Amino acid sequence: MTSSSPLPRVVGATVTYGARSASCLATVDAFLAAGVREVVVVDNGSTPSSRQALVEYAREHAPRVHLHHLERNEGSALAFGIALARAVEAGADHVWVLDDDNLPAGDALAALLREERALRAAGHGLCAVAPTRAPGAAPAEVAEASRVEQAREQPREDRSFAGVELTLFARRAGERLGLRRPAAASGADLAYAPYGGLLVGADVIRRIGFPDTARVLYGDDLEYTSRIVAAGGLIRLSRDAVVVDPRGERWMPPGFEVLAMFRSTNDALLYYSVRNRIHRELRTGRRRSPARSVNAALFWALCLGCTVLTGRPGKLRVLRRAAADARAGRLGRRVEF
Repeated sequence: MTSSSPLPRVVGATVTYGARSASCLATVDAFLAAGVREVVVVDNGSTPSSRQALVEYAREHAPRVHLHHLERNEGSALAFGIALARAVEAGADHVWVLDDDNLPAGDALAALLREERALRAAGHGLCAVAPTRAPGAAPAEVAEASRVEQAREQPREDRSFAGVELTLFARRAGERLGLRRPAAASGADLAYAPYGGLLVGADVIRRIGFPDTARVLYGDDLEYTSRIVAAGGLIRLSRDAVVVDPRGERWMPPGFEVLAMFRSTNDALLYYSVRNRIHRELRTGRRRSPARSVNAALFWALCLGCTVLTGRPGKLRVLRRAAADARAGRLGRRVEF
């Protein structure tokens, strides 16, 4: 799909920060090439040079590119909320959200729109479609990303604690030890989805509202999109729509999640991600239950083991503060990032 055959009433939305104008503007170029009507860019505390580049680009591409400035990085929840609101105000029927380093592959937008129309035709008026996010556009990378996403088994948040659920932990341990076969593909419907690549109708946004700014960042997208499912709708994972998500240097490495927390490089991001996740879990199902208590005990036992293994007791203190604030409902911006 090129700009010669524009797709009507689709508005792109993205957020950038720091010194990321080059990757952001590549994403905006991709939006326009895909045929979106307009693009909303929220500058969430960029450096002076990056801000100037954004200003010049928006001036050159007016009125199709709208730039909104925030003086400092206010977190993803507020920034993406502004981007979504501005996109709806611009008259969007659909909003297509990309992170500032995402690049759609092929006819990703056309594929997302096809699947969204099919869902609505089948009676699912409250819906959104998420792409397959791959580190590269090579067929092998896309196939592997699709396989991983299809087979991903999420913990049950009505009983898990910080993402730890005993039954799921045992199944994964059995798979790693070769005692059981890996889980089969779980299907194409998601409980929640990240912002990057999401296609959502403006009517859906009006119904579920905007991201909870008290969550600041990390997990705000998952709480936000989970409202669609909680309200009886669905989120479809598309195999045909591919968005390249380069996944550069990570603040938390891949692998066993609790150990990755202790090997993470940014305590502020660790705090927000764990606080927001536990808070979301405690609002799902019963706040206190035998299963929740068992999973919390397992999480803290794993944390103690990782403290010994990594020699990083400071990470345990961050996790304890995050859990305490989640239990007490102390959200908002509590540490700097």
